[in-house]
Amino acid sequence: MPLDLRQLPPPEPMDIILHQAESLSPGKCASFVLPHFPTPLLPLLDRMAGIAYRFELSGDGGVLLFLERA
Repeated sequence: MPLDLRQLPPPEPMDIILHQAESLSPGKCASFVLPHFPTPLLPLLDRMAGIAYRFELSGDGGVLLFLERA
């Protein structure tokens, strides 16, 4: 079940996502629901070694973010 971060004020969602990404063990995943596409987060995730991510529309106007540690 994705963690719903839509009601949190910035920068809390980004802080939570980055902390979760850093804490992921190899082969583990995390997912989040966001109110919009997190453009400022992308360069930070790109710099994290071993983290893959993808996005999907949530169907209710939000965005789902999936992280996986390789």
